[in-house]
Amino acid sequence: MIETVNFNRESIEKEFAVKKDEEKKVRLTHAKVQSPYRIFPYSTKNNKISNFDAVLGNYSRSITDKGYTVFGKEELFQKIQTKVTTDSIEKLNVIINELFFDENNQLVLSHPSFFNHLPEGDNAERKVGEFLSIIFSSEYITEGFQKAFEKQPENVLLRLIYECLPDLKQEHNKSGSYVKYMKEIVEVFEEDLLFLLKHEDLLIKSFKNLLLYYYFFYTTQVILNLDQLFKNSHDQVIPVYYNLEWEKRSKTRDSFKQGWKMISSKLPNLFSHINCTIMLNHINGLNDYPVSYTSFKRSLQELTVEQQEKLKDHIEAWHNDYKSYIGDVIWEQMPPLPFLEGESPVLREVRKLQHSISYQFKASNRSRAAEGYYEGYEELAKTYFLKRSGSLGYTLNLTQDFVILLTRICIKDKAKLSLKELFKELQRRGIYFDRDTRKQVVLLYERLNILEKKSDSGDAQYVKYIL
Repeated sequence: MIETVNFNRESIEKEFAVKKDEEKKVRLTHAKVQSPYRIFPYSTKNNKISNFDAVLGNYSRSITDKGYTVFGKEELFQKIQTKVTTDSIEKLNVIINELFFDENNQLVLSHPSFFNHLPEGDNAERKVGEFLSIIFSSEYITEGFQKAFEKQPENVLLRLIYECLPDLKQEHNKSGSYVKYMKEIVEVFEEDLLFLLKHEDLLIKSFKNLLLYYYFFYTTQVILNLDQLFKNSHDQVIPVYYNLEWEKRSKTRDSFKQGWKMISSKLPNLFSHINCTIMLNHINGLNDYPVSYTSFKRSLQELTVEQQEKLKDHIEAWHNDYKSYIGDVIWEQMPPLPFLEGESPVLREVRKLQHSISYQFKASNRSRAAEGYYEGYEELAKTYFLKRSGSLGYTLNLTQDFVILLTRICIKDKAKLSLKELFKELQRRGIYFDRDTRKQVVLLYERLNILEKKSDSGDAQYVKYIL
């Protein structure tokens, strides 16, 4: 039983930089990116990722506690000269340049350790890389990377490059922490990454797309779960339907109604949920920290009726003060909060608070801040997972390469997997297909010659391991 519970007014006013000067119209500053209760690595501007290779490099270095070291080809060639005796060093340099560097003079990923030498990128790419290394991390993942990185290449030329790359300093470079949501997603990611780490060629070829997909999957599911507020008893994967790149789309399909249209409708309220959950983390005495909507609802079960009433009063007092701190909004014009049958007074008070936070963003010049918060996520979606579909707007989209990758990691080292089980495994990874898309997936497997039919029944069709 919880003994006492109360709102920590001192810490919340410090977190939101409440000014004492009552002459000021706006006396409160909304969530900062450095909050100890961060959910995403976003601020209200400059969140766009221009180079996901930089995110990959920052993730890899953070997981293995390595610092970034700038190096150039000339430096590498000079070191190679100290290790090689030849009369044709210039020819050797030309060969190395052609095999191991791309047109942008970036090191071609030819060995797992090369992930640590990918560029650092800008601030947004560093923050996202660190964020992913905190959310998607474990001692097994770190150990797997270290083993893969330390394995000497068998190819003589590749080993020469491996030995001549600059040493990276040991560096504990995580500067912050993030609230971990969606533990099921984190567990499945670990399962899939550990599989890649056992297969060097597959790791080199597919790690970028794996991390990219799970970043989108995790972020999408947190956004959808935040929008649910107290409807769910725990954070759970909400079905999201995808189309394949080459198929036709329509408004009547699940892939439209429960795809990007559903996700994008939640984005305008995202920043208000971020602020509301941060406020809940300033309640002292709860059983579950950090506090999410679902953990807050669970904690209420441990409170007496009197404690719940007292907590409701504390939240209501903060809510009223919050509105008084935002003096550039006409609160009388705020639409009423929809009524929910059987809702506890405490949960309703939190919903009222979130409703007010959301309204003030829309009714003030701070609407741009709320939009800026999710712009980086939206841009990532458009770049990798959306397709413009005429009057339908954007719809969720998977390329053939992504379907093959996801199929491979679902089957893993098994010789084959039944089609029915494969679709279940895809759903564990957040990929739902409606009936029409499932038909297209089956046709793809037939074209790739990996579908084994014992009958037309889904239970008697198997997808073979993809090389």
